[in-house]
Amino acid sequence: MQSGVYFSKREFFYFTRPLSPDSPAQSGSYLKKKIFLSVIGIVLTVAYLSALTFTGAVKPFVSLAEVSQNICISFLVFVFSVEIFLSIIKFPLDYYGEFVLEHRFDLSTQSLGKWLGRKLKAALVGAVLGLIILMAFYFLLVRFPETWWLLFAAFFFLFQILVAQLFPTVILPIFYKLVPIENGMLGTRLEKLVERFGYKMSGVFSFNLSQETKKANAALTGLGKTRKIIISDTLLENFSDDEIEVVMSHELGHLVKHHMMKGIVASGLASLVGFFVMAKAYSSYAATLGHPLYSLQAIPFLALLVTLFGIIATPFGNFYSRKIEHEADMFALETTGMRNEFAESMRKLGKLNMTPENPPAWIEKIFFSHPSIGARIRAALDEKVPIKSARNEGSAK
Repeated sequence: MQSGVYFSKREFFYFTRPLSPDSPAQSGSYLKKKIFLSVIGIVLTVAYLSALTFTGAVKPFVSLAEVSQNICISFLVFVFSVEIFLSIIKFPLDYYGEFVLEHRFDLSTQSLGKWLGRKLKAALVGAVLGLIILMAFYFLLVRFPETWWLLFAAFFFLFQILVAQLFPTVILPIFYKLVPIENGMLGTRLEKLVERFGYKMSGVFSFNLSQETKKANAALTGLGKTRKIIISDTLLENFSDDEIEVVMSHELGHLVKHHMMKGIVASGLASLVGFFVMAKAYSSYAATLGHPLYSLQAIPFLALLVTLFGIIATPFGNFYSRKIEHEADMFALETTGMRNEFAESMRKLGKLNMTPENPPAWIEKIFFSHPSIGARIRAALDEKVPIKSARNEGSAK
């Protein structure tokens, strides 16, 4: 349904009436708007950090931070005040992209209050994790000005592993309620699927994704004893047991092929190279200003370098991500032999998550961390790709 002259209170509050599920090309429109908003957010961030770096805009933040005589406290006040001001600038984009647009395409189930509450909760969790990272970074920058980049890259590598370990037991429950799935037969079936490859699980759980969206998701998350299968209630509601098994076989493929650890290692190596280059550029910049590396007036330039490095690295990271996602797809097909079920699960995921089957190639290469839905379906149904014709014996009906 298109925007009209007469609006209910709900429609006026969301700026536009929700689109009909049958609106032509709505998934393409949704994707384009999401990408556009993301690009605008990046441009705003770069412009903001550039203004702090190359104009006098940084002075009020420095003055605020220097109220404290402790350099660590001054640094934290500086960083968080800069970040809060950026969040205020970007809030209209966040509101439109995360709330208005999601309602317009009939994806969100959140009220404004719940959306704001979740955003605040995410900000608090991010602040706690950010505090740890920032303190480690600044300590190394002050104490080891020659090798801070190497030491921080090592710290960040280990920190990623720790977060992966804590995520299912500490972080995820902050946002979602995890409960054992009610379908006991499906739970047993999925546990046997994982155990065939020598892994133990702490259980199969559903999480209440429907409290905020109609989208669907599932994952094998955690490391070692914290490893568990989690499936959104929206996926349990809309997918058959066979389709859920093939989706979880894809997630199992990531585990069997050690994709998480490979990703952390790849990210660590990329960070090592990136920090080395950024450290050289940052040292030259600080020397030009006549300030030590830990000077608050120099820090925005380093933040700008990190942002630009992230922009440049994103297409390469997405290329690697698409490669391992394809490997996990092939693993799922080889493990289950369910070509049609896999294809149907992809179609449903595309529909629920408003993902177009065949986006423009350049958009997929730059912005997609997964192969397109159409590419995944074609690969699954390609008879030239040999897979087992039946499920392994351990996969229960």
